[in-house]
Amino acid sequence: MSPPPLKRRGLCQTLAFFYHPESGHSMLRALRQRSASGGVYTPAILLLVFVVGTSFLGVGFIVPLRALYGREVGATSGEIGLMASAALLTGFFAAPPIGRLSDRLGHGYVLFAGLVIHTLLVLAYIPIENPVLLIALRGLEGIAVVGILPPARALANTLAPPARQAETLGLMSAAQTVGILLGPTFGLLLASAVGYHQAFLVASVPLAAGAVLAWFFLPRRATVYSSETAARAVTAQLFTRPLLLAYSVQIILATTQGVGAAVWTIYMADLGASPLVIGLSFTTFAIPIILLAPIAGRMADRHGRYWYVLFGLSVCGVLFVIYGLPINPIWLVILSVPEGVAAAFARTATDGLLADATPPSLRGRIQATYSAAGTGSAFVVATVSGFIYGLYRGLPFLMVGGIFLAGAVALLLPQVARMFAPGAFKTTPPADTNAEAAPPAEELGRERVASE
Repeated sequence: MSPPPLKRRGLCQTLAFFYHPESGHSMLRALRQRSASGGVYTPAILLLVFVVGTSFLGVGFIVPLRALYGREVGATSGEIGLMASAALLTGFFAAPPIGRLSDRLGHGYVLFAGLVIHTLLVLAYIPIENPVLLIALRGLEGIAVVGILPPARALANTLAPPARQAETLGLMSAAQTVGILLGPTFGLLLASAVGYHQAFLVASVPLAAGAVLAWFFLPRRATVYSSETAARAVTAQLFTRPLLLAYSVQIILATTQGVGAAVWTIYMADLGASPLVIGLSFTTFAIPIILLAPIAGRMADRHGRYWYVLFGLSVCGVLFVIYGLPINPIWLVILSVPEGVAAAFARTATDGLLADATPPSLRGRIQATYSAAGTGSAFVVATVSGFIYGLYRGLPFLMVGGIFLAGAVALLLPQVARMFAPGAFKTTPPADTNAEAAPPAEELGRERVASE
């Protein structure tokens, strides 16, 4: 049944609705009820997706500015490299404890805190002009980042119906990619026009806006089990075989981030690509993800995860081997399109696999572990790529291509392929004799989005 049409309201009535205490609580209750109704495009999920896209727009603003600003204040190439390494390392070690905190305190609370802290850290770039302090600041940023995306993904798992998890995470991935795609362009243009300090100030605005929306309009608590005994019993499921499979695929997928962060721009420049062509390679990769990630997630929800993961790993493996051969840079721009298509299917299907294997009481910790697996992989590959690039500039891409193809071959093993079969594993929590009886499904859906 479609909702009744909205009546036209005056400006004062609309503001009163948002700011009057009773009306505000009614609005939040409406968001929760719509979220528990079983759809993907509910107000709460769409608002969560908007918050993620907005925050990554702010992150995207400063992605190209960090290294340039570091060079501006006198940082050496080694110190600029340490800035990136510091963020990856701190994110890797901070992810598990932040995941535990997210499960205990509530995903919405941790998401809000991550957005607020990241806003303050972006503003901290303005007074800092010491390379050592910039390295420390990047380390703190690495912690703040894992306080945003993993809790947001855990909250999405809570809000989305079980049969449409991959589609929901695909929608979030598309929003995240839009922010990362648009942010760097605006950030560079703004910094060139008004300077770095003003650009950092503007970059903090989307993050602060996301924090406000997260605090006032997103569910905060997502606890299904009130018993600590049940929570400790479920902890044993953090590294089940299906979850280890999802972590392993994430490690493979994240190798592209490592090689991209370390040598992609330098590689294209050494091949003679102009800044415009280099920028186009990022755009042609991102657009397929923006357009296809929700569709790929819906297909993976309906038809299973296996073939989409196998397709993505195989195609990306072949493409990265081609990247490592002597090649005209314009082909890197063109081939980034099928790479983006393959990445959209592989990522969303893997997200769905992770959601299938995740016990409800461990969503925060599992998303954080999943994030740590990717961050650790990106750090190792970025470090290795920087060393082997001097031996042969195509070697990092051949290495990543080999990792993808090895992963695709591993998926062909029967014992691995069977783990993708529907019903191959269950996420039912262990019995808790001290806990209350489980409520009906529709009540459980409301409980999962209850914020207070």
